[in-house]
Amino acid sequence: MTLEILQSSLVIPSDDTPRERLSLSNLDRVAVRKHNCTIYLFKNNEGDKDFFSVEVLKSALAKALVMFYPLAGRHIIGHDGRDQINCNAQGVLFVVARLECTADSIQFEPMSPENRDLFFPKQPQSSSLLEMLQVTYLKCGSVVLGTSTNHILVDGRGAAHFFQTWSRIARGDLTSIVPPSFDRTPLRARCPPQINFDFPAYMTDLTEKEDKTKSCGLNLFKLSKEQIRHLKIRCNKGSNTSNVSTFVAVSALVWKCYCKAQGLAPSTMSRLYFTADIRNRIHPPIPAYFGNGVIHLSASSEVSKITSSRIGEVAGSVKAVIDGLTDDYIRSFIDYMEVMHERKVSVITDISESDLRIRTILGMPIYDLDFGWGSPQLVSWERCTETRVVYLMNEPGEDAGIKVVVSLDSSTMKQFQKVFYEELMLFADG
Repeated sequence: MTLEILQSSLVIPSDDTPRERLSLSNLDRVAVRKHNCTIYLFKNNEGDKDFFSVEVLKSALAKALVMFYPLAGRHIIGHDGRDQINCNAQGVLFVVARLECTADSIQFEPMSPENRDLFFPKQPQSSSLLEMLQVTYLKCGSVVLGTSTNHILVDGRGAAHFFQTWSRIARGDLTSIVPPSFDRTPLRARCPPQINFDFPAYMTDLTEKEDKTKSCGLNLFKLSKEQIRHLKIRCNKGSNTSNVSTFVAVSALVWKCYCKAQGLAPSTMSRLYFTADIRNRIHPPIPAYFGNGVIHLSASSEVSKITSSRIGEVAGSVKAVIDGLTDDYIRSFIDYMEVMHERKVSVITDISESDLRIRTILGMPIYDLDFGWGSPQLVSWERCTETRVVYLMNEPGEDAGIKVVVSLDSSTMKQFQKVFYEELMLFADG
């Protein structure tokens, strides 16, 4: 497939915006220094000639950037050596492209690295850009929107807030827009710092590691709403765990299946890494916060306990870690980052073969992205260069289930698939 670039420009805010330096928080500072990339497929079922008008999109984007003005700025390092956003209104990259193929001829789930690269703007020499967008028109009239957001400024939930606002402006729905908050004051370190916990999902490393592409394969598993209901019932049965969330239940399922599929020694310690949002866990809450509002957590257990225990007990160990994300834990981590400000603290990324990482956007409004031509039929966001990672996201529709995209080596994947469906049969029978 050959991509034709039709237009490439910078879109700036449509009105004056504050010119200031936005100092980033300690949660921003520990964010992975990469762009988060997401693909949205919009099908032109009505044959609309003005489907995804570039003029409409760019006009609405310029207006949205007035409200979300830091996105139009640039990432810099301040005189004190700390990360900042120079809110200079230089704009976001907006690319328009054309691909001579139909939507039905592209495998979106899971998508190959080569195909994914077609739908995102090529990273320019300057890595300080905070937002890059590409609208790709397909031969059938459908459109693929590729978004690439710098994680140094904002996490997935904050980015979804921006895209939701952009789409609402485009379709003329201005009544339900919620203004973002860039105030990092609630996330300041205490004086003096008070560090009352350990943070096993992070490491201190003074050396930069080479980012190597790892060999892995992606496989898509779907869980219906009914299957999830049975899974949660099973998680609540015969254990001290109650009110298990979808995330906890599915995470417990894939962790158990992974440990079985890997054939690990019973005494091996396995660790499950995941993130949790702090916006409604910190006091006072910061629901409209536009920034990085997540902390990385991990649950650990012996493989023998994971594989032989009831699913409710595995779910309970995950839930206990999440329940431990209290205001004191959050502030202790912020204080820890302040104390370690002269050293490189980062998320543990090079996990061992006994460990698994869960990435999730469950519950985020990823399908509430209607620019005036309907919601996306499909959303894809998994990365193709990580192994031993599971991606969780909702399917569209109120009665829909969830998608579980698994990234493993081929031999483990084959066994994982077998174990996964065997476990589902148990839940359906129970």
